[in-house]
Amino acid sequence: MNKLLLVTLLVAATLSSCVSKPQSLQQLLNSDYIVSCDSVQADTSLFKNAYLIQFKQPVDHNDPGKGTFTQRIWLSHYNADAPVVIVTEGYSANRNYTTELAQMLKTNQIIVEHRYFEDSKPDINDWQYLNIEQAAKDHHKIIEFFKQFYTGKWISTGISKGGQTSIYHRSYFPDDVDISVPYVAPINFGREEDRLFDFFNKVGTAEDRQKINDFQLAVLNHRDELMILFEQLAEEKGYTYRMGLDKAFDLTVLEYPFSFWQWHGDTDHIPETTATTQELFDHLAQYSDFSYPADQIWEGIKPFFYQAYTELGYYGYITGDMKPLLKGFDQDTISSSLFAPDSKNLQFNDEAMPNVMERLKQSNPKILAIVGGTDPWGATSIITDDLTNTVKIVKADGNHRTRINNLNKEQKSQAITQLEKWLEE
Repeated sequence: MNKLLLVTLLVAATLSSCVSKPQSLQQLLNSDYIVSCDSVQADTSLFKNAYLIQFKQPVDHNDPGKGTFTQRIWLSHYNADAPVVIVTEGYSANRNYTTELAQMLKTNQIIVEHRYFEDSKPDINDWQYLNIEQAAKDHHKIIEFFKQFYTGKWISTGISKGGQTSIYHRSYFPDDVDISVPYVAPINFGREEDRLFDFFNKVGTAEDRQKINDFQLAVLNHRDELMILFEQLAEEKGYTYRMGLDKAFDLTVLEYPFSFWQWHGDTDHIPETTATTQELFDHLAQYSDFSYPADQIWEGIKPFFYQAYTELGYYGYITGDMKPLLKGFDQDTISSSLFAPDSKNLQFNDEAMPNVMERLKQSNPKILAIVGGTDPWGATSIITDDLTNTVKIVKADGNHRTRINNLNKEQKSQAITQLEKWLEE
């Protein structure tokens, strides 16, 4: 190749690179990857503009010829040179909001709905593409796209399953972001995690655990009276239960300890066993939630249960001394797989989470994990052995609502200082 031709090719490549790089956010948003982009109300306390975006994704990143779907994204723009917080939602993303990280650190923000949820569903009825690898590749593509314009550092984050999703993405693409901040996010190693069964034998005091068990027994012993109230509530709310009312009632009672510790954790609020039927029912409905086994909720959440029983892991129920009082079940242990679509044919990949942890050990990324000490999912939070760049902060009395802003003064300062240090490196 002669020198003149070589110089010509290099100049052409340079010019092409310059032309392809978007010079403004509007130019970026005019890309073919953006199926639609609508301006929405921005949080003017921080952001200058906000957009609701439908982003084109392949159904199968490993074989793009299998079709595409659109993934819902909320973009809130602050400054092209500022950091970017990307929220990897684990479920739907049907609203825009401002995360505490964006507010604390003055960043841009991108919220991404998880594939197969709400507005981000492929047209094809095929569950096999709902897995952590495909989701990680969704987020990788989105980050690569927006890095064409945003030049600051990147922070991935999410709450609960969204926090899990941020960890999975980081394990596949450790260099996509600089920092990850998963909140109250479990890493489960079993189809139904043994560590969660152990948790309920240790959380709180012996008196707390006994009070919870006594309440459940009191509810079941007043089953006939409470079922009348349950049927009235179901009719008022428009709930239907394809599993039948007895199973739905049983599951609500069995779910009570998990829900109690996940969201509440103060046993002073538990009624005495001598409370009225209405008091027992009102407390159960408030702390456990009869919508959980309802068909109306199941329709929106079944993608989660598919993931739980193929890769993510979940929990079941040990019936113990409640077993003789149940009417919908007669097992010693009840699996939550009954919520999963095609549950009898699902195969759980017990190598998925060990592989995630192994990839994390190899890359050792910067992770700040925020954990609630009385949250059941805290029992299966990320294991930091061999992850020397992972900082785990546990709020001792924190439940599933644990955030940086509600940590104690010392822990909050530790979290913010750590984030600022990483952003400066």
